[in-house]
Amino acid sequence: MTREINTKLFNDNGWVKIRNFSTKSEINEIKKKINQFLRKNYKQYSGRDINFLSNKKDWKNINSFHKLHDCNFIQKFSKKKKIELLVKNFLNTKEIRLRASELFAKPKKYGLDVPIHQDNFYWCIKDAKALTMWIALEKTNKKNGGVFYFDKSHKLGLFKHVPSYKKGSSQMIKKNLKLKKLNKSYPSLNPGDCLVHHSLAVHGSNKNHSNNSRKGITFQFVNFHSKIDIIRKTKYERSLKKQIQRRVY
Repeated sequence: MTREINTKLFNDNGWVKIRNFSTKSEINEIKKKINQFLRKNYKQYSGRDINFLSNKKDWKNINSFHKLHDCNFIQKFSKKKKIELLVKNFLNTKEIRLRASELFAKPKKYGLDVPIHQDNFYWCIKDAKALTMWIALEKTNKKNGGVFYFDKSHKLGLFKHVPSYKKGSSQMIKKNLKLKKLNKSYPSLNPGDCLVHHSLAVHGSNKNHSNNSRKGITFQFVNFHSKIDIIRKTKYERSLKKQIQRRVY
């Protein structure tokens, strides 16, 4: 697809799939560097920063890791020209900043679900001028817990969220009549394919009961000059702290 078509789909639908965004060699290098980083450093993280499938805290048992941006390789990768050009174009801005990078490993047979939510409920960006890039490291589809979207949901504003008590995704949207009227899409991805979604796009993913893991990484970008709603952010952080304290493993 051309840049213009991708931008139109992003603006109209709230998300877009870009085939072959990353090369095979890039994907292999990403996987290698992430494994090296986690093997060496995973014990330094706890609480909101890392989630395991069970009480067994082993790097191979990680379901999600939320401070991947601590890895120097990932920081450097996020500054690739093709990424910066895409993000600036989609956000219609000349300056951007990386908010965070995360790993969603979702191991085979036991990978955890993510309830439907909007990223900006967590981020609290006042103008919602932000997006997430989701790059597939492995084949991803409906069967192994791929991301699904409610098309055009980003045009409906910020929904009310309630605590989910889920590892890696602390908030969720309750049943909403507006969402029932929207089409629900389950994009399938090959390694190197990329999803880009608006910070208000409603999305989630199901558990992975399949025999294939579903690794993917995200890069979260914000318009450089966008401001955070401090009151909303403080309220969210308090809620998150209570959830982590009460969460059942």
